[in-house]
Amino acid sequence: MTQIAQQHANMDETLMLEYGKGNDTAFAELYARHKGPMYRYICRQLGSKQHNKAQELFQEVWMRVIDNRNNYTAEAKFTTWLYRIAHNLLIDEHRKNQVRGEHLTLVSDEQDEGILAFHQGKQEGSVHNDFLQQAIKHCVELLMPQQREAFLLRHEAGFDPSQVCEIVGAKPETVKTRLRYAMSQLRDCLQRKVGATEVGGEREI
Repeated sequence: MTQIAQQHANMDETLMLEYGKGNDTAFAELYARHKGPMYRYICRQLGSKQHNKAQELFQEVWMRVIDNRNNYTAEAKFTTWLYRIAHNLLIDEHRKNQVRGEHLTLVSDEQDEGILAFHQGKQEGSVHNDFLQQAIKHCVELLMPQQREAFLLRHEAGFDPSQVCEIVGAKPETVKTRLRYAMSQLRDCLQRKVGATEVGGEREI
């Protein structure tokens, strides 16, 4: 973590502690800093057809923050604490859907640079690359729930492996396995959808 990133992280903890003391402005700043990434994370976890549920869970996450403002301690990194709340709510939602018999599209530290470059939007925009972005989004939605969550936390939300372990409550080897399988499934899916050479190079004709 860079010095600037560390300063931002420390600011989060300070703001949350201030909010616990009754400083509503501190909460407003925390919300402004994290609402976008949190909403995207929930949307990606639930799938493209679950916008209403995503909005509901997004609001519930922040209600939990408000309700637990006096219980937060600086021993817990704020973003880890925040995403742990979201994780628990998503798990509860997944279980509810399983009970109802519905299928919810929740779906290695080895990194496939071709996949991640496109996933993180590092390529210049074009019709061709837009297609690849949509292909990656589709393939991510097809991942198994725990694999998808690990992938999104690690490669989209930007948490390091130890933080992912803390958020999902799993051992390092378990998270590493989920990430490895997620990358493998993504590679296979993209090869089927856009062709093996498009993942990391030009299409073969």
